[in-house]
Amino acid sequence: MSVVLFLSGETMGDALGAIGRGFRPLFEEQGFDLVEVALGKPDAPAQLHKIVREAQIAFAFSFVGMAASLRGTTSEGMELNFWEALRIPYISLYGDTPAYFFDRHVMPTRMSACLYAFPEHVEFRKTLPHLPGILGTTLPGVIDSVPKSTLDFKAKERGRLLFLKNGNDPEQMVSEWRSCLPSRTFLMLADIAGELVARMSDENTERVDQVVDRYFRLRGIEIANAALLRLFFVAQLDDYLRRIKSTLMARVLMDFPVDMFGYNWDHLDFSGKRVNFTPGGDYTRSAPMIRDSLGVIDMSPNTSLAPHERPLRAFGAYTLCLTNQQAFFKEHVAHSGEFSFAFQEESFRSKIADVVAHPKRYVEIGIAAAESFRSAFPVQRFVEALADIAELLRLSSGARPGALQPYFAWPPESI
Repeated sequence: MSVVLFLSGETMGDALGAIGRGFRPLFEEQGFDLVEVALGKPDAPAQLHKIVREAQIAFAFSFVGMAASLRGTTSEGMELNFWEALRIPYISLYGDTPAYFFDRHVMPTRMSACLYAFPEHVEFRKTLPHLPGILGTTLPGVIDSVPKSTLDFKAKERGRLLFLKNGNDPEQMVSEWRSCLPSRTFLMLADIAGELVARMSDENTERVDQVVDRYFRLRGIEIANAALLRLFFVAQLDDYLRRIKSTLMARVLMDFPVDMFGYNWDHLDFSGKRVNFTPGGDYTRSAPMIRDSLGVIDMSPNTSLAPHERPLRAFGAYTLCLTNQQAFFKEHVAHSGEFSFAFQEESFRSKIADVVAHPKRYVEIGIAAAESFRSAFPVQRFVEALADIAELLRLSSGARPGALQPYFAWPPESI
């Protein structure tokens, strides 16, 4: 059996590690054995060397470029990129914009690919330098899938809504801009931030990077080739807009019987409110919470063209997911108008109140939406796509594959 290496690291609530391990049954169905190497453990180097010596490695994958630049030393003492030297395709998965940790979005070899959860992030990455050999979007599929027969839907009707979300203070961010930046730059950020907030209820709003580019273009400044400026403005504004949205949601949820978990909510006071707030969170422990809940509350990361991780987990458990209006759900998933809300306080409040008042109806909507999504997006396609990309990386980075036409020069020496 071919081995797929999963390279994990330490992340908040072990979210990325748990997601990666959750793919194991899918890989096994396709004839792969998923082996995890936890990069933070002292024995990780020894474990990795043992695996590559003894197993047939199909490819390695990780999140956010973890270990993409791993180095190894040959018997002659030459230091090389580990994956390129061993001809192991390396695939990095991303759930976030390239603006935050751009260096992790730059691949060191042609044996590497970058796959994003959201088409918006792919389009932004294409406008930035140092493109990898293969760039693409992951195919969506349910996460933490459970058989429908194992769920107690009557109990779910008596359950509570669940909000699993880390927060942060938008006002603190504005204060940091004001204290850290020159006054003119601060005013530019504030101008664009105001425009983004004013339009945040529009499900088809432009990408943050497009709004930034247009803002400067209208002032006679072309920043298409000023990658550092674009990364700075997009990162600041993307984060600010998320803070505005999540804070709006949390303020509304204070008045409802909701179980809320997350970090960085110190800017809000939940005491004496109906919401049951617990600081912190753990990805693995939240799985049974989702299965038992009336529904999960989600917000997209300023995206509209693909589902976030929380809807995928909810669909995996045939559970209602309330989320902001997005083009993806409108086009692909049944009942999207009934489980979606606009990023306006009254729209969100009205939707939460309706769910709390009619739990049976919304449990049924959750089941129907999950079945619609599962039918349209079989989860096996995700693994099949990774295997396809691994083969393409080997082809594009290797020697001549057999006796092809003698007049076809491969590989070209000039590339």
